[in-house]
Amino acid sequence: MFVTKRLRSQWSSLLNLPLYVKHYNVAVVGGGSEMGQVACMLLRGEPNITKLTIHDTLPYITGTIMDISHIPSEPKIKGFTGDTNLYKAIEDADIILATGGICETPGIPNKDIFLTNTTFIKNFAKAVSGLRHIPFVGIATEPINTLVPIAAEIMRCSGDLSLNKLFGITGIDALRAQTLYATKCNLNANNCTVHVIGGHSEKTMVPLLSQAMPLVNLDQALIQELTMKIRSGDEIITDAKNGHGPALANAYGVLLFTRAILRALDGKLTPVHAYVENNDFGTSFFSGLVYVDKNGAGEMARYTNLSEFECDLLEESINSLRIAIDSSKKVVEVDH
Repeated sequence: MFVTKRLRSQWSSLLNLPLYVKHYNVAVVGGGSEMGQVACMLLRGEPNITKLTIHDTLPYITGTIMDISHIPSEPKIKGFTGDTNLYKAIEDADIILATGGICETPGIPNKDIFLTNTTFIKNFAKAVSGLRHIPFVGIATEPINTLVPIAAEIMRCSGDLSLNKLFGITGIDALRAQTLYATKCNLNANNCTVHVIGGHSEKTMVPLLSQAMPLVNLDQALIQELTMKIRSGDEIITDAKNGHGPALANAYGVLLFTRAILRALDGKLTPVHAYVENNDFGTSFFSGLVYVDKNGAGEMARYTNLSEFECDLLEESINSLRIAIDSSKKVVEVDH
């Protein structure tokens, strides 16, 4: 049943200047958020993006757009504000990125954050569903485990049954695992690969240290310690930043996701870590290394010889994912 696919490094071709052929339009919805601003700045430097469109409802978004436009680079900058202009901002995009909503913030209850981000994704998905042709869509707004299925349900209700161009952007999980593994093993991080499967939360991430490249034999205590650090990375950074989340690393993940999709649009089969609709692992959505071409997501990498520890984590992950996905369906049902 399982097909093992290994790569020297899933990011090696994406960390350097991308080899694109054509030029494309990219829209960032929620470009005024902390993560959105950094993502826009990084994307501003991509020479093969013809137009970078930035949308938000925040009052200072006009200044953000002006700020980014002062960076001399190839993409033409266009900005839109307000809910009524959301469709205009995305109607001709090849890639649409959702970076809006709010991160875990001191003084704001988690329930309020969830409601705010859910509303953002609902409006976002409804606008995308109204497009004549569905472009590639990447969602970086948290919690990805729940919000991507919400977007999928809304898009499916509007007639898009394939959803093979809808992705939750989870590259930060693999990047973090790669870096922490390299540090622990005294290796060059650029030469390491650690795949992370399952979901995109502390309880659902499963770092496959048994599949790491190059493989270093770690004792069980070190494996458990390293796994804990990888899974709780968001919390560790948020505590260190006095309640503000890892917007910088997440924005870098958005950049690498965009580079991967640009390569796919050029006709190159490209690997990308993402949370996608996939029924092969016991739940309807799953995160891992997925192979993407110009038509969307294809086969997801699978693995043999997982350790007993990883199998236990995976079982717990699938149970937690089922709960998150079921809750997303209930959220959408309330609107109907």
